[in-house]
Amino acid sequence: MIASSTCSTRTDNPPEPLPYHRMARLTPRTRKWWRPLLVLLLAAGLIGAFFAVALVVTVLFGMVPGIPEPTADMEDPRNPVDMFATLGMLAIGVPAVSLAFRWAGGRRGETTGTLHSVVGRFRWSLMGRAALVVVPVFGVANVGGFFLLPPPDLSVPRGGLSLLLVYVVIVALTPLQCAAEEYLFRALPQQVLGTWLRLPVWGILLPVPLFMVGHGYSWVGQIDIAVFAVCTGLLVWKTGGVELSILVHAANNGTLFLLAPFSPSSMQQGDTSPLELLFSLPPVVLTTLGLFWWVSRRDGLRLLEPVRGRGRLIPRTGTSTMSHRNDAVVGIPA
Repeated sequence: MIASSTCSTRTDNPPEPLPYHRMARLTPRTRKWWRPLLVLLLAAGLIGAFFAVALVVTVLFGMVPGIPEPTADMEDPRNPVDMFATLGMLAIGVPAVSLAFRWAGGRRGETTGTLHSVVGRFRWSLMGRAALVVVPVFGVANVGGFFLLPPPDLSVPRGGLSLLLVYVVIVALTPLQCAAEEYLFRALPQQVLGTWLRLPVWGILLPVPLFMVGHGYSWVGQIDIAVFAVCTGLLVWKTGGVELSILVHAANNGTLFLLAPFSPSSMQQGDTSPLELLFSLPPVVLTTLGLFWWVSRRDGLRLLEPVRGRGRLIPRTGTSTMSHRNDAVVGIPA
């Protein structure tokens, strides 16, 4: 993930603090109506270019002596090349979206990093504190669901170099894969649509069908995917950045991928049992509600009031209610 510098520009007349989806409205340079269209076009082009690079890297990885060849459908969780392709091909979304906003969206100077959060940087401390609760919650829920509703092909994978590489790939690339999906399906649409539209609901709900199309589950599984997309979209809007949505996504996918080698069919997307929703929906919904409450209490906000900010522009007088932490500025609901 790309984190920007924490240096800020002080000014006597800073703009009003804005919620995350309205970050393009901070300056005359970034609020031009045509910039979102250029961002979308450049992001699409960069994704295509990076995809080609990732494909070449995957092929080269599969040619390393001792590494098994990829399977035909690239869905074997015990094959490191399959896992590298599955996660790596999605991870390209992080640099693609970030560069598109920087080059085509005019995100320079005081607006650098506003794709990450309303304060113009990736808030690692916020993610770290939340991870102390979020990661164990999804770990317990996913591990419990896996063994209480065991897959029919549950088995212990054979140890060796391939299995070791599988876990190295999972640990290294899962956070990037999850971050890429958050930038593509949450950050990008919210900030593109927020350039023109004041209400955040458009950027939260319109990408949900696209996110569902990218997953090949049955209708039961698609319910899970839709709820997940809405929850993470709400988290981005509420918390003023992508950090906690990435955390929830990575905590969920990370534990599932770590369990995947114990079920060779686990990477195949298809029919899903309604009972699985009893283990997948509660942690997502309850964690979202818990993070809403925590952020509201932490920043002195109402439950449905978003964190706001000015990017790197901060008042010269330092009168912001949150200036001692430079994390957020509180305002009226969007």
